Amino acid sequence: MTESMLALAKFARAQAALFGDLAAELEAAAQVPNLTADGDVEVPTGRGQRQQQILAVPGLATEDGMKSADVALAIDYDGPNTHTSLQALQKAGLVELVPGVTPQRWRLAPRYRTTSVVFMRMASRLRDGEWTTYGDISIAVRGDTKAARGVGQAAAALANFPHPERVLMDGGRINPKWRDSKNRGPEYCRELLEHQGIRFESDLADPAQRVTWDELRRRDESEPVVE
Repeated sequence: MTESMLALAKFARAQAALFGDLAAELEAAAQVPNLTADGDVEVPTGRGQRQQQILAVPGLATEDGMKSADVALAIDYDGPNTHTSLQALQKAGLVELVPGVTPQRWRLAPRYRTTSVVFMRMASRLRDGEWTTYGDISIAVRGDTKAARGVGQAAAALANFPHPERVLMDGGRINPKWRDSKNRGPEYCRELLEHQGIRFESDLADPAQRVTWDELRRRDESEPVVE
């Protein structure tokens, strides 16, 4: 091979590495945008002014929910009609009863209750030697991937997010912009995961150790919340 061909090969490899880094950056940007982006999270819409008033009550967006009487008080409406409206909203898939609670308490359906608290609770279901993705947590919480961005935001920004290193990009790739509170980067993230028992093939975590959305949801429904 001539000297010019060697130089050309070296240049081609350098360009390939550059485009590989660019692709990783673009993937990261798609998964974890700036912290002000929330346009993909759905807002529940009821039929008529009264239902919309109910859906706007802040207490319904919490995990504990509210009793019918408290909702009635919040919207200055009578109790029986408020309860009837809540039942109609339940049939429409906009609210749900909090399971296992007496007296009955109501809250927004999971797809509308996408807060950082819910994301952190779902992430707490992961154990040593396991990983998941932003999208898996989003699907487990609300049934689609529209909150994947919010999951990434929470994992990156909240100091008390449980084991953010366990939440990876699609395919098991560590976000190249990953940073912990001490500004340690992706290499440290991989070190943490390997210490916990995660195996890597090149830059991808072992898919056999991935916890998918259905298992996350099963654990969330059947196991106590980890404090």
